[in-house]
Amino acid sequence: MKTPMGGGVAPGFESVADTFRELLDSGAETGASCAAYVRGVLVVDLWGGWADAARTRPWEPDTLVTVFSASKPVTALAVLARVADGRIELDAPIVRYWPQFPHPGATVRHALSHQAGLPAVAASLTAAEALDWPRFTAAIAASPLEWEPGTAVGEHALTYGNILGAILRGATGETIGSVVASFGVDFHFGLSPADIVRCAEVEHGSPDWPSASIHGHGDLWARALGNPPDLLSTSVLNGAAWREGELPAVNGHTTARGLASLYERLSSLLPADLLTEALSTQVNGYDRLLQEDAEWTLGWRRDESWVGMGGIGGSSAGGTFAGDPRTDYRLAYVTRHLADHDRGNAMYDALEACLASSSPSSSSSEV
Repeated sequence: MKTPMGGGVAPGFESVADTFRELLDSGAETGASCAAYVRGVLVVDLWGGWADAARTRPWEPDTLVTVFSASKPVTALAVLARVADGRIELDAPIVRYWPQFPHPGATVRHALSHQAGLPAVAASLTAAEALDWPRFTAAIAASPLEWEPGTAVGEHALTYGNILGAILRGATGETIGSVVASFGVDFHFGLSPADIVRCAEVEHGSPDWPSASIHGHGDLWARALGNPPDLLSTSVLNGAAWREGELPAVNGHTTARGLASLYERLSSLLPADLLTEALSTQVNGYDRLLQEDAEWTLGWRRDESWVGMGGIGGSSAGGTFAGDPRTDYRLAYVTRHLADHDRGNAMYDALEACLASSSPSSSSSEV
């Protein structure tokens, strides 16, 4: 049976749909969706494959899937929304909002830009404890610093969302999930029973994917992503605690259209001056967790004019913000088939090739 595929593209973007179909037909992709905006218009809205391991549920336009670290900018946006209304200050110490936090030199800005010095938790935890908000947040506070805040950078793989969430809860009493819900897009931390029904089951692209994702990338990476050791098992990722809980560094659930629309709406969610600051480089240098040079903004990773974030397993979202209406876009690719980023990269390449050609008109039609 031919792999199901739905949705469509605007005129001039047909090769993006062809690329998506090739991923499905080749078996490189088993269930995913992709959406893109160009000049404020939805020009790509595609979905295909299966939402379950048994291949009985076709992927639907509203199928949700967890997107791992592609969640981080959304978490940052929740805090930035409260910076915008004056209830959180970027350069205030974290301890002002989280009194139990024992590191007075760390600021909200440090937390947003992965400079807080707490990318790993010292105590050995189970998956259930990592998904228990009070337990995991207390474990972060009890962990020793890997570096003095502001003196180095390293992606806070699992701790990022709880640090920001503790700041938000202390400042306003809100959770990350409740603020994100107010944005009015199909992105969720903590799924309702109705949303769980439309959630895709994730699967490993290969049997050794969880181990390969944790080991062989350095000591800090292994300590940060390998505690708890079974967090990437399908029994955890497809379980109720992962879907219903709030681990906002990694367990956001969304559709590609929902995530792309969030990037498209950034200018309406934050005032212009704060958005400019949020997307500007805060630190650029060797990332101790990633073990490569990285450019971090207040929640996003930056690469020249592209700003966004990928998630382990292959999901990604981002856009170009150079101000050139001919080439600026917002794209999201979300997948249940946990493997590398080749599939999402292929979709970015296909979209950029369309923009570089003369095919898309200056007034692109909506899907």
